[in-house]
Amino acid sequence: MNALALPLYQAVLALVVAVGIVTLLYRLKPPPRTVVVPSSVIWDRVLRESHPSPDRLRWWLSLLLAALIAVALVSAVVPLLPADRGGEVSKLIVVLDDSPTMGTRTTDGATRWDHALAKARRLIEARPVGNEVWLADTMRRIATPAFQSREDALAQLANVRISHGFSPTVPLPENSGSIETVVITDGVSIGLVAPQARLESAFESVENAGITAFEVRALPADPGRYLAYVEVVNASGTEKPIELAIVGVGDKRVSRAVPVPAGGMRREMIDISDFHAGPVRASIAMPGDGLAIDDVAYSVLPVRRILRMALVTSGNPYLEKSLQAQPRVKMTLIPPERYVDDRGYDAAVFDRFAPKVRPHVPALLFRPSAADWLPSPQKEIANVSAGAWNAAHPLLENISLLDLNVDHASVVNLKDRTKHPQTVLVSAPGGLPLVITHEDGVRWVSFAFALEESNFALHAGFPIFLNNALDWMLGERAVIGRGLGLIEVPLPDARVMAADGKELPSQSIAGGSVFEVDAPGLFTAVTAQQRLRIAANLFDRRITDVNKSGLAHIKPVADAPIGAIQSIAFDPSLALLLAGALLLLFEWWSWNRRMTV
Repeated sequence: MNALALPLYQAVLALVVAVGIVTLLYRLKPPPRTVVVPSSVIWDRVLRESHPSPDRLRWWLSLLLAALIAVALVSAVVPLLPADRGGEVSKLIVVLDDSPTMGTRTTDGATRWDHALAKARRLIEARPVGNEVWLADTMRRIATPAFQSREDALAQLANVRISHGFSPTVPLPENSGSIETVVITDGVSIGLVAPQARLESAFESVENAGITAFEVRALPADPGRYLAYVEVVNASGTEKPIELAIVGVGDKRVSRAVPVPAGGMRREMIDISDFHAGPVRASIAMPGDGLAIDDVAYSVLPVRRILRMALVTSGNPYLEKSLQAQPRVKMTLIPPERYVDDRGYDAAVFDRFAPKVRPHVPALLFRPSAADWLPSPQKEIANVSAGAWNAAHPLLENISLLDLNVDHASVVNLKDRTKHPQTVLVSAPGGLPLVITHEDGVRWVSFAFALEESNFALHAGFPIFLNNALDWMLGERAVIGRGLGLIEVPLPDARVMAADGKELPSQSIAGGSVFEVDAPGLFTAVTAQQRLRIAANLFDRRITDVNKSGLAHIKPVADAPIGAIQSIAFDPSLALLLAGALLLLFEWWSWNRRMTV
């Protein structure tokens, strides 16, 4: 509101000058008027009787009122500011905690974040024009904070929101020790705070419960049965009955009341075998729950069918036992000389053999024989290890090849395969391909070595690889779980769709794509060759524990109700102008009552 801001010594000088001018005016005496009267004796008696008290007292009262009016008016225009010590005291640093727990609802219906924004807005608006504000946030949504005008800081404040996926920190500029610093937080997720910073608390203890784990799994002994595993945490101070519900496609629903002790955890396993394949949603309900974002979680019930698998081999105990151990595989063993075609099968595994015609079903090949539809053999290598592999590929999820050793391998030539390109999944030192994949049309995976020529079949991850291969070849890869915030998927140039069909903004990066979500849900990343389903959930006990705050002992300053009509903010200049007006009114009244004349 002020159009002028001066340092302290200049402001005081202005006040002294104003009072001096008023005093000087009062010291000036008007020239005497010459009045001719018959006699002065009568007038002397009239003056003595009408002015029994000395005139000097009234003169001083009038001077005092005039001086007060001058001080009020000058102070309203020239605010008193502390001395500017190198320009730092006229600056303000405001750091907002925008971590997920700030979304907790308080007893007035607003959230901690709403109160934090209101506090920050009042702090910035209270600064005189000309001051600079450095606005930052603990989740680093403001990428490059800098000192800016009060108006620019308020505009930037309107764009800050609660964020996910990062560890909250308090960023401060260099040499900020002498600058007024305010950190507005609930004290739950925030880290260390600089000693010169003043903490403004947005914390209020509330009831809360949350889902910290949710997964749909098939029973190992019966692939036709599925269980929903749910973990519920009660962050309240007393034991609570929490309503847990599992909802699937076609209005399939299972619900139960789950008592959870104060500060405790409860795990539930719910049979959802009669649910249809597709999205599954878990939710909890508790009276007075403060944080809504941890009350829901998503997963996917996969398509349940037995896969008919053809194993074409002259005899391989490793492959036979590993495939038989897959609960959803019905395997048929076929000698190479009796193989005709792949009709009647969902997938095929070829061991040291390759059909002359490319299979019409997805295939897994171990050191295949020469065929026109496969890359031609180039040379033999011996005693090699895995030099590099694409760990982000779905085939190698949860698999390490650090100790893979290969006795003999037949390296293929990929230079003449530009028409039907393949991708190197695993390579030996020097870039020689050990495992290649083909994704154009019907998928297949080819190993340059047989299982008995390596130690791969002895790895604990080999059964996992077979399961990954079945999912990938058939396009039935299970949903992958991710947290909220920035999500990276191993699909370059992917389009990301939400469950309601809305496309989310995404960006291509090296080896994949990245997009951002701020609420639990199911998403699908799509390319021309591949689809990948992602379940984004908030599984973090530290966030569900919204009452574990280091500021619980600090009583926050009461805020005006959020959403109510805001009264005019207190402004010292406005108060001084009002005081000057009241003094002028009193001066007018006293003059009319002949008290100052």
